[in-house]
Amino acid sequence: MHKSAPTEVLLTDARHLGEDRFAVAARLPREQFITADRPDEGALDPVLLAEAARQAAIHLSHRFHDIPLGHPFVLGEVAVELDEPLPPSAGATLQARCRRTTGNPRRARLELDATVWAAGRAAGRARVLWEAMEPRRYAVLRKRGAAQPPVVSGPAHAAAAGATPLPPARVGLRRDRDVLLASDPERSGRWWLRLDPGHPVLFDHPSDHIPGMALAEAFRQAAGVAATQGTVGPARVRDIGELTVAYDSFGEPDLPVAITLEPRGAGTREPHDAHARFVHLTATQGDRTIARARIRCGTPGRAHRRTGAAC
Repeated sequence: MHKSAPTEVLLTDARHLGEDRFAVAARLPREQFITADRPDEGALDPVLLAEAARQAAIHLSHRFHDIPLGHPFVLGEVAVELDEPLPPSAGATLQARCRRTTGNPRRARLELDATVWAAGRAAGRARVLWEAMEPRRYAVLRKRGAAQPPVVSGPAHAAAAGATPLPPARVGLRRDRDVLLASDPERSGRWWLRLDPGHPVLFDHPSDHIPGMALAEAFRQAAGVAATQGTVGPARVRDIGELTVAYDSFGEPDLPVAITLEPRGAGTREPHDAHARFVHLTATQGDRTIARARIRCGTPGRAHRRTGAAC
């Protein structure tokens, strides 16, 4: 699962059901990830479920798709869609299809699509896209995709340095160290990413780039703030019904990252679902987009709920 601390491993079992079908069991305790420091809302954090899906993708790659240990993984997309809030501390089973989409042995592309089962019923879906590659190939890709300091020097550094961390309660947290956003002093709808390399969860092991799940959590926090602008109280995790993050390039951990609310994403409603608000965000370093997110705040309309894997 590419985790150093055993307590950060969410998976408890994985079984091959035939061809490209698998059943993966995961524990989703409240004390995991950074959910332990959120007020009790009676709902599971969807980012925790996304992390379980990411770990499932890695485990299935090594165990059933012959990806050697030590091969780096590059995350392309992670998505979670819930039909209703899941209770905290509930375990879940991912009924998944996991398959290779390319046969290149040096750079294998894979995808996982799963139905999330909890409390005896299908409660949502999860999807992960990723690549596994030889270490030498990864090193070449990493060097080629690295941002150069001059690209993001000057105004971005100054703005990030002058940014004020959001209060924990504003993003539904209790501890300052778990807040990943600082407000931009010059522009509303834009925040600067705060990273603590010593964070025991987000930086469980050394990384030469910004972890994908750190960006996912930052997007969740920003979406909650954006969707509740003008309201009183913290953004609740139970209000996040869908989270999709697409990763475009490596994020450099020592350079400023801007999390920006897109003009169409200020809590807009989409025609097919009048019960939900959709927030669209981007993470950029200078002129490079490193990740994009689409987040639904609210429960989907009953007519649009689905069962079965999104395969």
